[in-house]
Amino acid sequence: MPIRFVITSVIVFCSTSQMAQAGMPSSSLDLTEIASLRIQSISFFLLVLLLSAWVFKKLWNMLARDFPKMPVLSYKGALAGTILWGLMFLFVLTMISGARELLTPGAWEKQGRTYKLADSEPVVLETPEALLEERQEKLSELRTALFMHVATHQGKFPDKADDAVFADEFWLQPGDLRVKYGYVTGEKKPEPAEPLAFEQAVYGDDQQLVLFTDGAIKVLPLKEAQEVLNGK
Repeated sequence: MPIRFVITSVIVFCSTSQMAQAGMPSSSLDLTEIASLRIQSISFFLLVLLLSAWVFKKLWNMLARDFPKMPVLSYKGALAGTILWGLMFLFVLTMISGARELLTPGAWEKQGRTYKLADSEPVVLETPEALLEERQEKLSELRTALFMHVATHQGKFPDKADDAVFADEFWLQPGDLRVKYGYVTGEKKPEPAEPLAFEQAVYGDDQQLVLFTDGAIKVLPLKEAQEVLNGK
């Protein structure tokens, strides 16, 4: 049988790991390791394809016994059907991959013949030093806004926070809580220096930033900051 001979030949070829050596020198090709691995992969694929077609033929003809209207399938027809079915699945998987890339652009990166999820940037937790620097920068923005108010209001600070003419965003402390800076009400002058604005103690550390009328921003311990503010 030609088909059985082909299948048997492929099985023998795949199961033979080394070239048989006889007394006479062999004229076989010397292949590199990569080429040898590729030939093994191709031969294994062909073996699986031929065996799948044979199993498909057997199952089809077994089912055809109970349904007389079904035609008897030859091995060539089973092989053609298996190849066509595989191509259809390949087309569907390609469409799914394309749709996935369109829905999540940049989320997948190519690795050989397949794709993998792109490595996301590691989440960097903000250090206390970085948070303190951010707090100082944000309070310095409020300082700039307050001194702009002074420059346009005859050298006077606003008596209360609601009297300020700049945007409310300057009063928000950094962080997700959206807490507003405290403001010392009353008439104030640059000299002598006295507390002007301060941040609320919501960061869980023993530090509190206080802005003074001379423009200085001081990082004070909580107890000392409370004494300065209460003394005012």
